[in-house]
Amino acid sequence: MRNVIVFLTIISLAGCAAALVPHTNDPEQKVTDAYWLFDTKQRPLPAQKLILEAIEIYQEEGNDSGLAEAYIAYAIFLRSYAVERYTEHYETTGFNNGAILFKDRFNASITYLDKSRAIYEEKQEFDNLTNTYLHMGFTYIIDKNVPKSCEMYIKSLEMNTLFRSNYPDAKLNLGGFKSYKDFIDYKMKQAECPV
Repeated sequence: MRNVIVFLTIISLAGCAAALVPHTNDPEQKVTDAYWLFDTKQRPLPAQKLILEAIEIYQEEGNDSGLAEAYIAYAIFLRSYAVERYTEHYETTGFNNGAILFKDRFNASITYLDKSRAIYEEKQEFDNLTNTYLHMGFTYIIDKNVPKSCEMYIKSLEMNTLFRSNYPDAKLNLGGFKSYKDFIDYKMKQAECPV
């Protein structure tokens, strides 16, 4: 009998969209959990649900900073490997209850990044704009739009220059690159951007 109960518990957890992720009403934690689900565990279905819930909560709260972060999470989700692994599923169902078609996911990713950009621009958060434009570049390169990717990399560098002028002592983790410009130069070379 005990084995049957354990088996049924495991089955019920496996059927749960976000099994092994504790329930929370905290939108920031929802976004964190979503990244873990789609980036580490390759589980896009529960990840999308958590991100959309976070977006809804941030909208209700009027929390623009949180909303911008959730938009970025959704944009990254839409272009993720986890989504690519489930192509057949998403070609049938789309995203966000069918509001986004699988073939339009990269355009939707840019749309969500642009929503984030608008918030950060209004707040003059140049560090976040640096990252937002960088993610736009990544999305465009995955979508094989090299000219737009190169344009976004340059915008990212411009935003980083503005950020550094306001915060010259800020320490950045550049993953072995001496400067953000070196990093962007590397990305532009990878993308085969015109010099």
